Parts: sequence; C-alpha cells; structure tokens
Amino acid sequence: MLGSVASARLSFSKAKHLAAPVAGAVWLATVLGGFPPAPAAAATRAPARPEIVTSAYALAQLASYIGGKAVQVVDLAPPGAQPEGLSLTAAGRAAIEHAALVIDVGDGYQPQVEAAARSARRHLSLLPELSKQAQPFEFWLDPYLMSKAAVLIANQLVAVDPTERRVFENGSRNFQSVAVSIESDFESTFTDCTRNEFVTSDGAFQRLAASFDLVDVSVDATGVKKSADIVRQYSLPTVFSEVGVPSGLVQEVAKSARASVASLNPLELAPSPGGPAPLSYFSVMEFDLTALETPLACDTSGDSF
Repeated sequence: MLGSVASARLSFSKAKHLAAPVAGAVWLATVLGGFPPAPAAAATRAPARPEIVTSAYALAQLASYIGGKAVQVVDLAPPGAQPEGLSLTAAGRAAIEHAALVIDVGDGYQPQVEAAARSARRHLSLLPELSKQAQPFEFWLDPYLMSKAAVLIANQLVAVDPTERRVFENGSRNFQSVAVSIESDFESTFTDCTRNEFVTSDGAFQRLAASFDLVDVSVDATGVKKSADIVRQYSLPTVFSEVGVPSGLVQEVAKSARASVASLNPLELAPSPGGPAPLSYFSVMEFDLTALETPLACDTSGDSF
C-alpha cells in the first residue's frame, strides 16, 4: 500500500506548473469509429501499455498524472457532454470489457457504467471509498479527497503492472504533495472572509464549500425566488454559473437581485479534440479559488501568490 497524504507544502503559484494536461486520454464514440486504428507493424514493438478506462474527465486527468507514459488512459465521457448519467456506446462497453482497470465515480453517478464495470477485470469506484456521503458527486473539487483518490488509483495501477511500481508511487506522491498545498491555500484564503455564502447553478461545489465552512446555495434545489432572497439578505454581489451547466436560472437570480454573474469550473467536461490545450487540475482549482475570493470578501493581503 502507498503511504498517507504527503505533508510537503508547495506554493500554489508553483503547483499549477507541475501538472500536465491528460497526455494519453482517448475519447471513445461511435462517430470516431470506436477504438483508434492500430499502428503500423514495426520490426520491434514496444510492450503494450495497460489500458485504463475512466468515466469522467477529472478521473482521466488523475489517472494520466499518476500513470504517465506507463498507461493508456481512455475517457468514456464525450467532449463537451456532462458525464453524470453517461449512456454507454457499444465502443464504451467494449472498452470496459477489455480494460486492465476501470475507474468510475460510483454511488449511482453513472448507473450504466457502474453496471458494466462489475464484470471488468479490475474495477475501482472511487466515491464509496472516499466518503460516506454520496452527494454531491463531484468529490474532485475537494483537494483532500483527490489526494486520497490518488493513493487508491496508484495501488490499483501497481496491481495491474507491478513492474512500474516506482512510476505509479512517484506520480501519486507528487500529486498528493501539490493537492495538499492547494488545500492549504484554500484554507488560508477562506479563513478570513466577510461572507460565507455563494450561489451556484447546481450545488456541485457543496462538498468543497462544506470543507471550508462555506455554504453553496444551489439554484436548482433552492429555486430562483429563494435564491434571490438569499442574495439580497447577505448582500452577495455575485452569483455563479458553471462551465457546462445551463445558466438560465442563475441569470434570473442575478437579474432579480441585481447581482453580477461570474463563472466557476466544476471540471466536468472533457475538452474537444483540436481545441485549446486543456487546463490542468491545479489551474482549474486556482481559477475557482480566485473567482470566489472577491465575492466572499476574503482578506488575501498576506498571500504570496
């Protein structure tokens, strides 16, 4: 088993440079004909890398970061589509069947994926291992839980390919160190804020908020009228839409309460092939932290970044 979360602290401004975007992730979809074509025969073939199938982009990023060039990561979620409730294609089912390891969110986030993964050679459902609380599903927005997920994934990768143990253990330790530093930066930022409430589209940030004594008010669950009342009651200057989530209800709240609209990234959508380079996990977390600082009236005068 790998060790517990590393205690090293790295500055957040440095942390974002240590995580590269997913390097080997492949999107499976019928429009792409399922699996990518096999490479041309060569006189000497490199050993085949274990294929690791994930069910959400954040998991693909994490598996790629830990496994590096020792694994081939396949993300089942199509670019630009919400992964929750993902419907499997024939190619996706085949990928699960042939995978060395299937990693999904679990706890009902993607029933079709979870059902198909029960017959996989090796299967890791992360959320049930990380928390007794199933919802909100987006555990990856909590850096502490992501550092724990790194340990679980590395252990599974070692079981798949023991010859690459050092690669997987080093990748996990590096991720844990930086994730812990992100958690420390969130803690120091949110310790001294005038406001504790913020309003979002669907509550994806509720787990993160609870970790730092904040309250994420979901417009989906609370309704437009009550959400607007909360904005007025606490003099919230800004409400938040979320990347990949319809913003109509948030826009209604903003109009009713005369608040501005900013954006948070719940790290749910896989990037489109040929588009801009995907942001790393650490860059997304920095983006979200920065977006929340001013609306929550946090005192960041002592921050070094």
